[in-house]
Parts: sequence; C-alpha cells; structure tokens
Amino acid sequence: MAARKISANIPAMQSVPSNERLTIAQANFHQLWGGQAEVVLSLAKSLNFRGHRALIVAPPGSELAKRAVEAKVETFTGCRFVRGFRPLKFYRDVRQLREFLRGNGVQIYHCHGSQDHWIGASAISGMSSPPKIVRTRHNIYPVKNHIFNRWIFRTMTAQVITIFGDQARFFTDTGLLKPEQLHTIHSPLPQEFVEAGEVPRVVRNELKLADDVPLIGFAANFHADKAPLNFAAMAARIASAMPNVHFAMAGHGPLEAATREEVERLNLSDRFHLLGFRKDILNVMASYDLLVLPSVTREASSTVLKQAASLGKPVVATDVGGTREVVAAGETGLIVPPGDVPALADAVLTLLRDPARAKTMGQAGRQRALSHFAAHAIAEQTEAVYRKVLAQTPVHA
Repeated sequence: MAARKISANIPAMQSVPSNERLTIAQANFHQLWGGQAEVVLSLAKSLNFRGHRALIVAPPGSELAKRAVEAKVETFTGCRFVRGFRPLKFYRDVRQLREFLRGNGVQIYHCHGSQDHWIGASAISGMSSPPKIVRTRHNIYPVKNHIFNRWIFRTMTAQVITIFGDQARFFTDTGLLKPEQLHTIHSPLPQEFVEAGEVPRVVRNELKLADDVPLIGFAANFHADKAPLNFAAMAARIASAMPNVHFAMAGHGPLEAATREEVERLNLSDRFHLLGFRKDILNVMASYDLLVLPSVTREASSTVLKQAASLGKPVVATDVGGTREVVAAGETGLIVPPGDVPALADAVLTLLRDPARAKTMGQAGRQRALSHFAAHAIAEQTEAVYRKVLAQTPVHA
C-alpha cells in the first residue's frame, strides 16, 4: 500500500548524495497536539530538508496528520492506533502498517509512543527484509523488565533514544537495558523558531496591551502534570505585588474549565487571558515577556522552554525531568522546586523587578537554544543513529 501522499514537492537541501538518502517513517499515535507530535513533525521536515524521504504515520483526523498535510509531508493515516486491548483493530493496524512499510521501502521505522511501537514491532516481525525500529521515549516513567518489554525493546528495537540524560535510568534501574544501549538526543527546536527573526507581537494587539505592560505566559496542555492551577495561584500572588502585570495561558485540556473558574474565583479576570488552543505558537511566544512552566511531573525535554528561549524570553520553570538540561539555572532562567507556588511567584517577581537581568538571561537563552537544540542539528544527530543501526546485524528474528 502506498502512502497517502499529500505532496511530493518537498523542498530539500540535498545535503546527502542520492545513494545515501534514507526512507524513514516517523510514527506517533496521539490524536491531540503535544510535545511528541511536535517532535515527529519537526524531525520529518528537517530530514526532508536534508534530502531524505521522511513520511509521517499518524491516526486519521489527528492534529499531527492535519499539520503534516499543511507542511506538505507525505502522510499515512491507515493506522488508527486505538488504545486498550482491541485484538481485531490491532491486527488491522498491523496488516495496514506492514503493507505501507513494504510498499514504500521504509528503512527506518521511528516510533515515539507505545501503540505505534507495539504495532510497528508486530508489523515487521512478518517481513523478510524489515526496517529497523528506532524508539524515542518521551515520558519519564520507569519501564518494567518483563517478558513483553524484553521482546519489544531488546529483540525488536535496534536503538532506544532518550530525550534527556537522566531518563536513561528508567531503563537501566530495572535492568531492562544497559547504558550503552541508550542514546540521548534532546527534542528539537522547530526550524521556524530558528529562522524567526523579528516576530510581530500580535497577541498583545489582540489583548489590547501596551508594550510596557508585562505579560507572563504559559503554553502547555491543561493537564494536571503541567499544573495550570498553580500558574493561576502564582498569578494571584504576583498581581497583589505588581498591579500592572497581565497573564496569558495558551493551550487546552481537561483542566481548562477548572482554571477558568479559579481565575474568576481569584478576581483576576480583568488581567488574565485564556487564549485557548493556538496553532500560531510563534506569535504567542513572541508576545510574552516571560514564560513560566510550572510542571509537577512528566516533563522531559520541554519544547516550549526552547521556543521561548529562542525568542530571547527568560523562563521560570520547575525542577522536573530534563529541565536542567534545557535551562541553565541562573543563566538562561530560574528553576524552582515543583509544586512550590510561592517560589514560582518570587522567581517571576525577581525578574520583573530586574529587567536588565531578565534581558541578559533572554539573550543567553537564545544563544543556548540555537546552538544546542536547532531542528537541523537534532536531525543530523538522529540521522547518525539511523546509519549506525542500518549497519548493525539484524536485532530481530
């Protein structure tokens, strides 16, 4: 089965000779937009730009599939990647994916989530010349060492990529994998942020905010792990100390209504702006003066921290997951303990009261983001992993 092609007119830098070009499928099962989907699309676009053929495998109707269409990336939507124990749907996805991989000569199947990993491993197990599986693990939960995980990670997967250094211990502490079987590559800063230049602060115009009114921002899903209610509580503390500050939250999720209710309860409605789900995150970030990421868990290699930094915005973040590998504490932003609302508020107030320091942090953050996390640099590192696994003896029977 051929890919459901959107466009073959993909701009390519042609940095690799034609005989070295790879065909790579980037897969993710999520319906909604989030960090994993952003990584998949960014990698696919950058790999195509380098001269490879990168295709995206995503569920029909998913936000990733829609954005891949807009980006003119070849996209296959024949797998639904339904969660839970659904044998018939699982078998259908396996069959569909196997035909897609065969029909397109895919050499690397790079999966980013659990459903797409299990279906991919099952699909290649019935192929005579199967692609190699590369799995990027995005979340920060330990991986149990049992027979099923040993099969999928040890037998069927050629390489596991972690997106921050300390994440490796979730495999090594259980004995599932050894350190040498893991490779760390941070999630990429999308190329549009690298090339952004001067971005109009259109969101401020929408909100009718003067340029000298500080706007403190949040950009994440409204899930408990991102602690949107802590952002609202922080805002109340800051508002009482500095009456001219405004706050904005971009995103959606199950806690969106609760956050709105909390803002009203705190009497912040006239200074608090819930922007909803925004595709123009570049414009959103450019309109913020400072980004706050109050996550209490499940933070890995945060894309929003890199996005804000690339635009010269200082950040305040909690000490969760790989945050310290993205934010240089005291140099590009401030890091506080997770769940500590007073510490969040104090850190923001520190930067609001010292604009020179905030500007210096923003400049340092931009330099760090562009030198460490630019999408094409991350794609180059990822390509090196692909070439390494293609040179290996097959890992599966």
